Amino acid sequence: MPPVDRRIVKVRILDREYSFASKGEEADAHIREVAHLVDEKMREVGRNARDATPLQAAVLAGLELVDELLRMQRDVSSVEEDISERTNRLTESLGQLFREVETD
Repeated sequence: MPPVDRRIVKVRILDREYSFASKGEEADAHIREVAHLVDEKMREVGRNARDATPLQAAVLAGLELVDELLRMQRDVSSVEEDISERTNRLTESLGQLFREVETD
């Protein structure tokens, strides 16, 4: 097995630096993107709840991010169900058409 390219990625969240182990450039970019979103959400929470401590801002940001994730998962699930239903109807329609063509 080839060696894994492990490196450290440094990011800033609320003006504080954090270091994460990374496994390549793609992972670096992902870590930076996640950190950027967390930083944005924490700053948004800080603007809306000016008395919030950094810990409170982190908890509120986490709650909002997980809420967004759950809503998106429900949306994806709903779309998947819709696609499945439409696929089944199309399959049934095609089956019916093939049967009609075979009997002609």
